[in-house]
Amino acid sequence: MASKANKELESWIKHLSGEDMPVFSGTVADVTESVNSEDSSASEVAQTILRDASLTSRLLKVANSFNYNPGGKKISTVSRAVMVLGFEQVGALTLTLALVDSLSEGVQRHKLTEEMAQSFHAAIQAQQLAKKMGCKSPEDIFVATLLSRLGNMAFWAFSGQKGTEVLNLIQSENLTEQEAELQVLGFRLRDLTVGLSKSWSLGELLDDFLSDHHGNDERHNIISIGQELAEAAKNGWDSEQVAIIFEQAAKKLGLSVDEVEELAHQNAKHAKEITRIYGVTDASKRIPQPNIDMGLIEEDVDEAKSDSTDEPRLTITEDTSTAVTSKYPEPDSNVQLTIMQEITSAIEEKPSINIILEMVLEGLHRGVGMDRALFAILSPDRRTLTCKYAIGEDNERLCKELRINLSNTNNIFHQVIDSKKAMHVPSDPKKLTGTLSRDTLTLLGPPAYLVMPVIVRSKVIGIFMADRNASGRDIEEKDFIAFQQFCQQANMGLTFLAM
Repeated sequence: MASKANKELESWIKHLSGEDMPVFSGTVADVTESVNSEDSSASEVAQTILRDASLTSRLLKVANSFNYNPGGKKISTVSRAVMVLGFEQVGALTLTLALVDSLSEGVQRHKLTEEMAQSFHAAIQAQQLAKKMGCKSPEDIFVATLLSRLGNMAFWAFSGQKGTEVLNLIQSENLTEQEAELQVLGFRLRDLTVGLSKSWSLGELLDDFLSDHHGNDERHNIISIGQELAEAAKNGWDSEQVAIIFEQAAKKLGLSVDEVEELAHQNAKHAKEITRIYGVTDASKRIPQPNIDMGLIEEDVDEAKSDSTDEPRLTITEDTSTAVTSKYPEPDSNVQLTIMQEITSAIEEKPSINIILEMVLEGLHRGVGMDRALFAILSPDRRTLTCKYAIGEDNERLCKELRINLSNTNNIFHQVIDSKKAMHVPSDPKKLTGTLSRDTLTLLGPPAYLVMPVIVRSKVIGIFMADRNASGRDIEEKDFIAFQQFCQQANMGLTFLAM
């Protein structure tokens, strides 16, 4: 029996990984690796986000909300978001948005909305408690708490007939959810969460918490309190269950009951707003608020149930003014302007040179609408260009493999460096003014390219290059002009930073 249950569980994990939530599982792996790597840069975190234009626009929208950017200074690039908010916060935002996207097609609308509301509520409660207690990484606690019921959310999003069977057992035979899950599936949805966490490498904190071997880890206590508050609050903030949890939490955290109650009420309001900002409006409405008649909440539930057959999808709201449907970004003069202004502001703060390079590449990709953009650094002996940063199509391969030999003076990249001038390398071979090596053509594909030297204190230190090879779109003169403007701004900024 246990063997059959294990096979069923493995089947669910495999199906969710390969068919239902492959983008989320891949995003988790990429973001976790980038955020946890000691050698990681803003561009590496940005790479994961920039692969999805819709995710990029939504991340920037959330990053510019008052809750994350109370100063109101506009954030227009992912690189800038990492610089201002930090790796951990941007990582948490990205994973949350990816989760919301992955669950947006959920068919059991009412149960999925309920699970997402509870998960977001618990995550915000835990995160804010972590900040109150001075925990080192409240963002990690937010993510671990949010994903601690991932199995429940994933099941109700993609359960099909099995979900209906579980609901029928709960309603007709008066079984608990766990009893109904075991009878229909052969395993609990908590077991599915454990399996997904291990399979998708959701993090050591979540794995340890789910193992039930909490020990004296304060973070585990905080996650538990967040979960318990979110669960109990569904019965009303004035319920006896909530009062008991307030007392238990006060003892565990070394706070007064009044302090815990006040903080929990504030967190509930904050959770409602944050969930709305993430675009999950249905779930936002389901987060219980203090001093609100629970009868009104129950009325909403009945309404959701009655609507479930007519409108089975979870409502995800998105800012249509920033939504992008094309795989490759289109030129956008407004985006160009805002990113150039942001680069100017960043230069005044004297960040690392790498940050400016990364912001310029993002401007070329998202603003000028290039399929990819890269910065290659010139070797000390000035004989080789090596790709250091790349954004867009095939970026990882370029960073690993692109090496351009400059020993041939007829080489086009040698000509750009020698002349210290930008070049629009034409697609027509008859119009080429120089040569390109076979290795370079293999990696980059045939022209057209835009190339411009990076000059600091009158000395060339590398080149910017961009193209539209992947999409096959033409590069117009206005694109070349915009490309040069970004590169020139980089040159001025880097010279200023080198002073």
